[in-house]
Amino acid sequence: MVFTALAERLDAAPDGAGDRLPKYLRVSHGIARAIEAGDLRSGERLPAEVELARQLPASLGTIQKALNHLAERGLVIRRHGHGTFVGAPAAALDDPWHFRFLADDGRTILPVFTEVLDIVTTEAPGPWRDFLAAGDLIVVTRRLDVNHDFAGLSRLYLPAARFADLLNTPAGRLANVNIRVLLSSRFGAITDRVLEQVACGPLPADVTRALGLSAGATGLIYHMAGFEGPGRELSYQIAYFPANGRRLATGEKHQ
Repeated sequence: MVFTALAERLDAAPDGAGDRLPKYLRVSHGIARAIEAGDLRSGERLPAEVELARQLPASLGTIQKALNHLAERGLVIRRHGHGTFVGAPAAALDDPWHFRFLADDGRTILPVFTEVLDIVTTEAPGPWRDFLAAGDLIVVTRRLDVNHDFAGLSRLYLPAARFADLLNTPAGRLANVNIRVLLSSRFGAITDRVLEQVACGPLPADVTRALGLSAGATGLIYHMAGFEGPGRELSYQIAYFPANGRRLATGEKHQ
């Protein structure tokens, strides 16, 4: 049963990237989908790594890297000497202000699952630096899985002087966490409103590589400027999505 469930999902990368994604990510996405679909249940012990490598089209090293990736997200639990066990299915991002892609009925908001890839300081130029008018900036980079249909990449820019403590936060602890709620509860930074703008054009080379897309692929470029109050700039976020045919509900958001 476990091998059938995984094999059926292994080639279905959530962003449609297929073979362009690293093999370990394809394996980890396949296992994550099986968990979320209920084919693999919480607490269930996975077959040994050697057995997974024998039954699935992946090397032992790839299996180990995929399981470590899932462990960082809390989807599996690795117990030395006992094996790897299925964790709880990932919960979708709660009450998202952004990334509100519509289902076929034109009303339902599709679930979004987020994974923080890194939290670092940056000197990169861009509209975020002009908007925030701050010295050092922190950037939180996340992978966004929309309904397991396609994936995007977002970068949230914040003034380092105020949010430096984020650099000490393990990225794995922020999976599927609403960042704006975190900023409010942990730093007292309440987002009063967000101005959104959307463009369509070639995605940056580093983004296409991260998402396993062809170089020069065209997609959605989504800007979100956050304010803490009148004239008080708080954050700047930019997200990239491949062309996917889904409608995106946008506008000016208010608390």
